[in-house]
Amino acid sequence: MDHDLTIMIYGAIMGVVGSILTSIVTTIFHFWLERREHERRESAERSRQLRLIHLPTDEEVILINSHCDQELTPGGQRKTAEAGSIALSLFVGGVMVYQTHDPMLGFAFAFILGFLLTNRLTRALRR
Repeated sequence: MDHDLTIMIYGAIMGVVGSILTSIVTTIFHFWLERREHERRESAERSRQLRLIHLPTDEEVILINSHCDQELTPGGQRKTAEAGSIALSLFVGGVMVYQTHDPMLGFAFAFILGFLLTNRLTRALRR
């Protein structure tokens, strides 16, 4: 009788464990299905949003570009300040080079000055 009782208790325990394992596997499967469905919906939403991107017309592009050009155009005051700053820098740099009496420093100063003026001239010609 003890043997039969032990077998019945063992069977009951195995039934409960089997039920718990089945519930866990079922729950994991449902979570996996929900995640796949959620990813599918997100993918569909992303593709729908990509299809709805507004491409500007030619007139809108011209209007946008004209606004950008107007914002980037320097004013007269800015050009005057730049020219004054460059002239002052050249004068002070020339005086400093003259005071040192170093021919190599004078050559370097003349080289940099020529480079800057050439760069400024090529920019002006491109416009």
